[in-house]
Amino acid sequence: MSEVVEWPLNPITEETFVNQNWERYDEIEITKSGKKDKYYYFMLPLPKDNPDDKALCLISTTNDEYEDFDFLKKGEYLVEVEGTASLGICRYEEELAILYKALTKQNIED
Repeated sequence: MSEVVEWPLNPITEETFVNQNWERYDEIEITKSGKKDKYYYFMLPLPKDNPDDKALCLISTTNDEYEDFDFLKKGEYLVEVEGTASLGICRYEEELAILYKALTKQNIED
């Protein structure tokens, strides 16, 4: 009988984005009542040193979207390939590292 090995998974947080040099985008949305809602999200081009402003990117959920998911805590994010319907969606740093490596053949922490 083989033994199942479990290891801890680290949720994606703002610390993840800072450590991996993601770019933060701040937005303001005016609600129907005229209130200004401020939020932000993070993006990373593929590969991360790609200077093309039309490069394929990874994009995070916004800082307030955790409220829309029962499984996310405040300060946790999901990441997916931009412009896709949840393609490559990642909840944990370990998944993100595998996705980045698969797409670029590079390590995300480099």
